[in-house]
Amino acid sequence: MMLALGLTMGSGTTMLLRPAAIASARQSMANMTMGSKSAGDTEMNAAMTRMMRRMSAMKLTGTQDRDFMMMMIPHHQSAVDMARIELRRGTHPELKSLARDIIKSQDQEIQRMQGWLKTWYRQSP
Repeated sequence: MMLALGLTMGSGTTMLLRPAAIASARQSMANMTMGSKSAGDTEMNAAMTRMMRRMSAMKLTGTQDRDFMMMMIPHHQSAVDMARIELRRGTHPELKSLARDIIKSQDQEIQRMQGWLKTWYRQSP
């Protein structure tokens, strides 16, 4: 079975990637720098780098549901990490409120996916 990953681009176009292309895309994303201009930028860049490192270290299994959860957990954790940075460094109350909502919802979703991984695949992430 050939495994492919679909990426939806900003234009709405979906691109299917084969394993070699997936590895290349992961490496390119992991090497991205966001042009840090402040301590907050540096922290957010570090959060993204951690996420990409975790995701690129994963071995996809070809089991769609499992692979989806394994990739989404670090993605959600990165959102939580960046929301915490916003709470510490942000100034707009509306964004701080959004950050609190993100932390709450993404933490709950991480816990749900971890439970399903354990129940369905006997796996601890």
